[in-house]
Amino acid sequence: MKTLLFFLITVSLSFAITLEEALDIAKRQATEIKLSEIEIKKAEEQIKKARASILPQVGFSYTYTYLGQDLALGLTPNNRHSFILQASQTIFDKSVFELIKLSKTQKSLQLLLKEDVERTIEYQVKDLFYALLYRKQLISLYEENLDYWQSNYKTIEAKFTAGIIPKVELLRAKSQLEQAKAQLEQVRGEYLQALEEFKSLLKVEGSIEPRGNLEFKELDLDEQVLIKSLLEKNTTLRAFRKALELAQVNVELRKAQYYPTLNGFVSYQTFTGRKGVGRDLELLSGYSFGVSLNYRIFEGFSREADVAIAELDLLRQRENYVQIEYDLRSSLKKTLISLNSIKPQIKAVQASLDTAKEGLRLSTERYRLGIATQLELLEARANYNSILAKYYLLLYQYNSALALSERLTR
Repeated sequence: MKTLLFFLITVSLSFAITLEEALDIAKRQATEIKLSEIEIKKAEEQIKKARASILPQVGFSYTYTYLGQDLALGLTPNNRHSFILQASQTIFDKSVFELIKLSKTQKSLQLLLKEDVERTIEYQVKDLFYALLYRKQLISLYEENLDYWQSNYKTIEAKFTAGIIPKVELLRAKSQLEQAKAQLEQVRGEYLQALEEFKSLLKVEGSIEPRGNLEFKELDLDEQVLIKSLLEKNTTLRAFRKALELAQVNVELRKAQYYPTLNGFVSYQTFTGRKGVGRDLELLSGYSFGVSLNYRIFEGFSREADVAIAELDLLRQRENYVQIEYDLRSSLKKTLISLNSIKPQIKAVQASLDTAKEGLRLSTERYRLGIATQLELLEARANYNSILAKYYLLLYQYNSALALSERLTR
């Protein structure tokens, strides 16, 4: 079903889309995720490259040399062929082992960064989706408002034609009708702009429409539990911790320069030559093997500088981690404060909404009976619209803040 939906959207057909479907499409299409996958593959190749240094190295070479008469003296032939088959093996090199460890840590970091990117995109999709639902509800509100003022204008026009009311009330009704049209076009334009931003995030063409409604789900949010979850599960923090580990491994890699290296080799050679003066040319062959121990005694303090730079990078990563942890804690606390402040506002607006709706109904009836003035009717309608629009806005803010708290703690 998801594959079919993705196909229908990409071939520019109009389709309603749920939040879950939008999240699935975003994860398929997001450039940031694709780039993260490329970095993961790159890290895998870096591991292979690092491991290659501890595997046997085998090589073959062939050399042909022609020597003139002035150089081909004694046992040296004019035409010399040489074949060498050689294998070498690293016996001990701490830098190699630390480099392998570094490459594996780098891959783990890239996996965490991909997960962090997915969480960020998931939050962005949710926030934009909720914003679209909010604007759709505003469109419904102002469509209802336009229908109301169109009906009102017809009533006023009939009364004016019958000579019951003065022309000023007809003009006022006409003005209110035009304002209702303008308000509707404004919210439609804002919706279409938000929809284009949403389609850009999903990287889809054609006409799509979010399906669903904003809801108020009252949750018991325990600050201490959520902070603990943030410290344990937040992908940004986990990625920073892995980056800190990577910096520590890099320090060990630089320190590995102080250790000696030990290598072994074996070779088999075949070349043309003479075993004695006056003897014919023949192929001579044999093998050799050995070990080599290398230690760099002094390099002008370059190793000390490398270690110092790596340790400074480690200190910088530690400071970055401390700061990001404080920032994320603060962001979570502010989000919880926002959620806790929005909840009572939603309940208060819900209570006011019923009152405003009933007040509008009564004002409309009173005006039709000639008891209320047109100004009273305008105020009642404006009050109802304002409260309902505020209710939709609070629902959007609540759901958006809830999505942010999920982004921080999962």
